[in-house]
Amino acid sequence: MLPAHLFHHPSRVLAGCVVLALCGCASEALNQQLANSKEAVDQARIAGAAEKAPADFETAVDKMNRASAAADKREKTDAMRLAEEAQVDANLARAKTDTAQARLAAAELEKSNQILRDYHRENQNQQR
Repeated sequence: MLPAHLFHHPSRVLAGCVVLALCGCASEALNQQLANSKEAVDQARIAGAAEKAPADFETAVDKMNRASAAADKREKTDAMRLAEEAQVDANLARAKTDTAQARLAAAELEKSNQILRDYHRENQNQQR
């Protein structure tokens, strides 16, 4: 039950409600960011970032762990910052992994093209 004197100052009641609403929104935003960051780290792991971009991947994992610890301690500002940074680092690791895989595929394609060119050249020389 609320003390009667609070009802004489409706602005206090309104301010209290706003604070509670903002806390709820902040918690929801933090939980969403933590989930997004974890998803980014998981996707980077699946893509092979631990092998192809280990420094960036490990940084993302470290920041994700620190963000979770900060959230557990109710350090919401630090947790949000670290979670956002973890997501960025995980996305960077994934991009570097994708780039490395694309370069490898391009090199293999170039090698195949060269083999075909050589084969075609040999066939032309044999027909003459």
